[in-house]
Amino acid sequence: MRLHYRSTPLLIALQLAGIGCVQSANLTFMFITSFGQFGLNSSGVVPAADMAIRDINSRSGLLPGYRLMYDSVRDSQCQNDIALDAFFQGIQSDPVKLAVIGCGCSVATEPVAAISHHWNISQISYFSASTALSNRSRYKKYFRTNPSFVIEPPAFLSMIKHFGWRRIGFLTQNENVYTTAVTSFRDMLKNSNYVSEIRLFETTSDNPVTSTNDFFMASEDYRVFFLNSYSGPARKIICEAFRKNFMYPKYVWIMRDSFIDNWWTAAVDKGDVNCTDQELEMFLDKAISFRGYPSPENYTSITDAGITAQKFQDEYEYRALQMNYEASDAGGRAYDAVWILAAALNRTMAMVKSGNINGTGCENITGSLVPLELFQYSNEKMGCLIQYNIKITNFTGVSGHIQFDMNGTRIQNLIILKQYTHLAHGNMSRNLFAYLDAQHGYNFNFLPGVGDKDIYADGIPSDGAAINNTVTYSIPMIVVFYTCSAGGEVFALVCLVFIVAFRNKRVVRLSSPALNYIIVVGSMCMYASLFAHLAPTKIKNGVWTSCLLSLGLFTIGYALCFGALLAKMWRVYYIFHNPTTKKLFAQDWHMVLLTMIITGIGVCLLALATATSALDQFVVKVDHVENPKEKAPRDITQNNYILMCYGPSSPAYYLRALIFAYFAVLQILGIMLAFQTRKVKFPGLKDSKFVTIIMYTSSLILLLLIGNAFAFNSYLTASGSLHAIGVLILTTSILALIFIPKMVMLYKDLANGRSDSRTATHRASIASRRPAERSLESELCQRDKEIKELKAEIAVLKGHLSEIEIILSSE
Repeated sequence: MRLHYRSTPLLIALQLAGIGCVQSANLTFMFITSFGQFGLNSSGVVPAADMAIRDINSRSGLLPGYRLMYDSVRDSQCQNDIALDAFFQGIQSDPVKLAVIGCGCSVATEPVAAISHHWNISQISYFSASTALSNRSRYKKYFRTNPSFVIEPPAFLSMIKHFGWRRIGFLTQNENVYTTAVTSFRDMLKNSNYVSEIRLFETTSDNPVTSTNDFFMASEDYRVFFLNSYSGPARKIICEAFRKNFMYPKYVWIMRDSFIDNWWTAAVDKGDVNCTDQELEMFLDKAISFRGYPSPENYTSITDAGITAQKFQDEYEYRALQMNYEASDAGGRAYDAVWILAAALNRTMAMVKSGNINGTGCENITGSLVPLELFQYSNEKMGCLIQYNIKITNFTGVSGHIQFDMNGTRIQNLIILKQYTHLAHGNMSRNLFAYLDAQHGYNFNFLPGVGDKDIYADGIPSDGAAINNTVTYSIPMIVVFYTCSAGGEVFALVCLVFIVAFRNKRVVRLSSPALNYIIVVGSMCMYASLFAHLAPTKIKNGVWTSCLLSLGLFTIGYALCFGALLAKMWRVYYIFHNPTTKKLFAQDWHMVLLTMIITGIGVCLLALATATSALDQFVVKVDHVENPKEKAPRDITQNNYILMCYGPSSPAYYLRALIFAYFAVLQILGIMLAFQTRKVKFPGLKDSKFVTIIMYTSSLILLLLIGNAFAFNSYLTASGSLHAIGVLILTTSILALIFIPKMVMLYKDLANGRSDSRTATHRASIASRRPAERSLESELCQRDKEIKELKAEIAVLKGHLSEIEIILSSE
């Protein structure tokens, strides 16, 4: 296999200088880069390496008596087999190489770094970022002046969180450097519990277009893509994506900023790309590039190399142009790599001269301490010392401050983001707009004066994921019914104050005050149930709690109110339908007990439903959007869900139905009692007429609530509105029909000057005139004498009516 060698004017001058100057010995390293025939072109670092060698050899006190140099520029072509051939050629040729700088890309670097330590030489890379190269047990003497991909996944996660993208498609070249990296991305995203969907597809290097057709066909519903490849395959892939219209504003493309400037243009080898430069630029518009960037803190400060970063950059770009190289952002890192090697060799030389290698870890390694020019590949001790002195690097170079971690990777904490922008006059630019700092939790930070609108003027593109919308009650609806419920609570309090304040008045005393208290408390519970039922929450546990409170308050409130009403109806029925002449008085405590029994049964059913539904939190998908503001953007799928705490066919579902069935039985009993007492007309028992109205009205409302609970629960707004309206009408009608007539009667009594004292005096005079009236038999006899002409049935009826008056007067 033919190898490619390049010589530079500086290299030739150094070699000639070595012929006539015997006092200086040459220290040679192997320099491998890639000229991009089949992959990444990193050859633009050659001028930077030449500048470093020039500056090092001109620095007095640095490697005195030596000249640092490389024998030739070896081309790895970014291919692993060619890189190995280049390495072996360098090892087998003179002079002995003290180190390797290269190999220009991760694909070429990995096989060389895996074996170079067998010759006891260290390797420093300026371009390779593969996460695999951080494996110290495999790459024993490997270092790199550029950051590893390892810091990119958490930064990538922070970026997509900022833009709200949860659905990512990865299109990666099937080279180890990229497959390993994308695996790190995938694992990070999966473990984050943030990304909902990931699609990973590998494309072949030789024919990326054909191999990605399936990806495009299967990924039309994805909108955010991460392209992970070298520039050659990338050009072909984005051309095909352009042809299929997978471009902004519908699609977003993210890629690493590891390509040379204008990598998409015809000036760079484009292979068989069937798109024009203008078409590729149209495609790249609004694409995002990111990478971990070493960067000098101050471009005008003097570095340890004796030059400012700005001066280096100016000269480097000039020399690259003069030498017909494409300037690379790796130029500064290559310059620093050569300087790091020179500084490490300088420290090694000092150790050899002093003989003191304590603390290096090389004390017990086989081999001898020899001058650098006498290094041989078999000398493990010298190889260990050179590696140690590279490892302890603490160098401020033109690419920033450099130190290595335990795996030989440059410690770097900054990720910067750039955006491709297609300018109006046809040019293309990559503009820095944000950065993420690993030392501060990878927080996403815009540059000053930059915001989302500057990056995406028409709004951040969607990731194509179906929007999962949890349907909730609309705020206006909640406000209306909360206001009505609060008004109902106030009305209930007014009723409570009324029966407490006028508890000694006859009109209140004759209507069983104990049951009235129960009715008020039950009504307040039913009003309060609406606050829980309409609670605007999208959290499963919150919805379940709201449902539990709503059903619990409604069940207890309904049972209290209806139990008290049934007790009232039962008393009237008992009095008027007991055929015996000797009646047992129906005292208040009898009716309260009956109410508590009815309520207790409801509470038991409620407790059983709650116990069986402790783990029930059902999510029901619906096909409609009730709130227009919740509609998804155009051509984005939206899944609408309703959170329910009682799912169909669950035990709690049937127990809830049983509770409503229990209510229905109570309603039937109430209707039967109302029918039986429909003809009762007695001034002291006016409640019975209003209770009858309540029974018929509440039966209709209960039917509405039951049908709504089980038939319309997938229509949240309609269901919630019907439920709230039903509860408000039911509760308000109970309070209004029970208490407003009493308020009116009391008002009329007070307005007419009547009082309970006059009634009591009248009752006392009657008692003094007719003491025998305490007995039912005596009063019936007196009545019979006065109305002998009347039929016996009328006499019996009037006797019953007199008894009722006595019973009510005694309460």
